Amino acid sequence: MDNGKLKIFGTFCEWRKLKSLFWRISFLIGGFSIVPNFAFAQKITIAVSNPDMSFLSGGVAKYKGFFKEEGIDAELIQITANVSIAALAGGNVDYNLILQSVVTGNLRGLPLKVAGILIERPNHVVVVNPRITRFSDLKGRKIAVSSFGSATDILARLTVEHFKLTPGKDVQFVAAGSSSGRLAQLEAGLVDAALVSPPGDQVAESRGFKSLVRTRDILLFPVNGLGLNEQKLKNNRGEVKRVLRALLKANRYILDDRKGAIDILQRWGRTSQHVAEQGYLSSVSNFSRNLLAPREALEKVIESTKVNIDLKREVALGDVFDLSIVREILKEMGETPKD
Repeated sequence: MDNGKLKIFGTFCEWRKLKSLFWRISFLIGGFSIVPNFAFAQKITIAVSNPDMSFLSGGVAKYKGFFKEEGIDAELIQITANVSIAALAGGNVDYNLILQSVVTGNLRGLPLKVAGILIERPNHVVVVNPRITRFSDLKGRKIAVSSFGSATDILARLTVEHFKLTPGKDVQFVAAGSSSGRLAQLEAGLVDAALVSPPGDQVAESRGFKSLVRTRDILLFPVNGLGLNEQKLKNNRGEVKRVLRALLKANRYILDDRKGAIDILQRWGRTSQHVAEQGYLSSVSNFSRNLLAPREALEKVIESTKVNIDLKREVALGDVFDLSIVREILKEMGETPKD
């Protein structure tokens, strides 16, 4: 709730209390225990790393009222990928859309799982200093990522490998935080490249940098999804189902309503119409229509994360991903789940 709404609430708080009391008494007298719907809204917190195209599913679900339709009062909290792992494991947030953080935490032994896939392919872009003309020019240079072990870190390493360079040897990585932090490092000349997601690439280009590689063109790698604590999955499947239903509505809205999605991206990300539109057009095809992803893509996420954290043991797909509730929702909608 913003400050304006808080002031309004303060002004009318007594009226609302009286109104609530009136409703309760009226319904009880009539032999019912019904109260207005807003009284039952389940408050939850959801971690995101940036208000951008990568996390637009959460933004749309909130600002289009899809969470509210499911009886959910959701607060989107912007925190870094590393902090989000501890926050989710410790119960400080209810859900985490930063998929790679959840997978990394799971493989490190934390009781976390992924219950749905929001983006099937990475929408991240390698933006560079104008003097860089091809990827091999980055040999001996540095790339800014959000944090070590994050999706940007792993995608940067996979991209480096794709171009036949050795991560950590031929190319170094710098943890620079949010998208704006990565661009700040690039502007300061502390790095020669940064991995950002739309509309970060448009912002970079507006500042004289250029987009060199779009990771979706070279990698099949889901980057965002719904992460949660295993206890919530076991003990509160009803809430999880409602959250997933809201996110499914959001993804389909993003895919089907260009104007509406761009408008929310512009307002939520506080960016220009042009930047929001270009970010949307460059990434919308990466969103999952059914919150599922191909098995080989999910296995790639696990294997890449194992390499990143130097984990040798075998990890089954079901140890990390539980997409059963998504399949249940799709079945109820009369759709045949395909992944």
